[in-house]
Amino acid sequence: MLTRLRVKNYALIEDMDVKFGGGLNILTGQTGAGKSILIGSLNLILGEKASTEMVRSGEEEAFVEASFELTGKLPKLLTSYLCAGEPVLLRRQVIRGGRSYAFLNDHQVTIGKLKEVGDILVDLLGQHHHQSLLNVQNHRRLLDRFAVDGKLSRCYSEQFAELQERQRMLESVMSADQLTKERQELYRFQLQEIDAAGLEPREENSLEEKVTVLKNAQKLKETARNLSYSLSEDDDSTLNRLRGMLKVFESITELDSSLKEKAAQWKESVYSLEDIALELFRYGDTINADPEQLSHVDERLQLYRDFSRKYGEGYDGIMVYRKKIAEELDSLENRGEKIGELEKQIVRLKSKVLDLGQKLSNKRTAGAKALKKKIESELEELGMEGTQFDAVLTSVSGNAGVAVTNDDDPCLAGEFGLEDIEFLISPNPGEPLKPLAKIASGGEMSRIMLGLKTVLAKVDAIPLLVFDEIDVGIGGDIASLVGKKLKGLAQNHQVVCITHLQQIASFADRHFQVRKGERGGRTVTEVAELSQEERIAEIARMISGEEITDLTMEHARQFLQGAAEA
Repeated sequence: MLTRLRVKNYALIEDMDVKFGGGLNILTGQTGAGKSILIGSLNLILGEKASTEMVRSGEEEAFVEASFELTGKLPKLLTSYLCAGEPVLLRRQVIRGGRSYAFLNDHQVTIGKLKEVGDILVDLLGQHHHQSLLNVQNHRRLLDRFAVDGKLSRCYSEQFAELQERQRMLESVMSADQLTKERQELYRFQLQEIDAAGLEPREENSLEEKVTVLKNAQKLKETARNLSYSLSEDDDSTLNRLRGMLKVFESITELDSSLKEKAAQWKESVYSLEDIALELFRYGDTINADPEQLSHVDERLQLYRDFSRKYGEGYDGIMVYRKKIAEELDSLENRGEKIGELEKQIVRLKSKVLDLGQKLSNKRTAGAKALKKKIESELEELGMEGTQFDAVLTSVSGNAGVAVTNDDDPCLAGEFGLEDIEFLISPNPGEPLKPLAKIASGGEMSRIMLGLKTVLAKVDAIPLLVFDEIDVGIGGDIASLVGKKLKGLAQNHQVVCITHLQQIASFADRHFQVRKGERGGRTVTEVAELSQEERIAEIARMISGEEITDLTMEHARQFLQGAAEA
């Protein structure tokens, strides 16, 4: 729900901070007090076009911020911006120069993204355009929530998605470029060449090391022998000198036993150097300049280089290429078999989709009749006798459908069923049914929306409903009934309603007054939540105007009491 709305330097609003609560929030005030300005500021948060003319005179920018608290599972659209349990913070800045910025939990977003988020948080019903029920895409969702088991809908969507995937695969196989005979032969030759080479994962590195050794064989041989001779064979060799010094060292350990450990380490070092000298001698014997072996290793290394140039870098790249051409050959050779299997799968899936789609259609047809009856009854109670409503099911259009039968006039299936769904209405007896979006705006539209929302309250997921101009052209008992309907709607949604009628205002859980004041010699619009006594005075003003008497105060109390009892 909307917990807080802050507006700064927007039209006549200098700095307003309103805290809303759950249930029915009513806003009242004299004509011209600024109620429409408040709706305009809320529209900015919902991604509507910003006008720099609304920036308060003398200021450089206007600022609107709204905070929402959500319950239940976090909508997928918001998961990138916040975690479950965090409030949703929407912010809009309008700069006098013409620029406009939008923010979602301190992340700068596009105005389009702000509008998407606004669509799932707020439904503004009245003369304004932000109305979810005017979006035909929502009609199917609402009818399905009203009449269809969610499991059936999900099962249909899964099978339809599987059907589309299989058809895509079939098209891919059918339209794949057929390899020419020469290309097939080339691929077979390349496979045979790669396999015959007997390549191994780390062989190329090993070959490079062997080439280096063979090319430097003489140098390695001479150096190893010289080192071995210097270490152990020369009369003045390093080892001879170390052995002599070791005897001296061991002699002094008789005088100080603490040096024995060091002497033992010295002896181990001598043994290690003796081993090294021996290994160097043996290594020198094994190294020979062998032109034939060098030629063989060079040829093998060149094979890797040639293959890398033709097929892919190194062993891994060559093997990736091998896998690719093997799969292409396999795909071509088994193309007919694959096409046959996919065609069988598609036939089975079409049958499943058709069966599930017909079950959906039956549920929707029955649900549409029940919805029609309920909404027409609701609108009659709201003073719109003779209004006709219908949820019309029409076959999926050819552009968006997939044929699931083989008739001359095949049955088409769409992503969500075998039909498109649209709500039609005729508020005037004798007039044809028309789409909701083509019905005149104003109070009549607001009452139509109130009737629809009342019936669909438990299946409509939008948390905040805002009603503007819902009281145009009504009064008396109808106005009281509208107030009662709004109160009932507020059991499943947070409702904000702007009204001029005391009958509606009497049902408020929280009552706010929009009024003009003066600050620093300038006119400002302010919003204040009313206490119980202030509510009575405001209801009395709505009854009789500025001249409030004891009688109108008593009438106001009676209105509030009657609403509480209702």
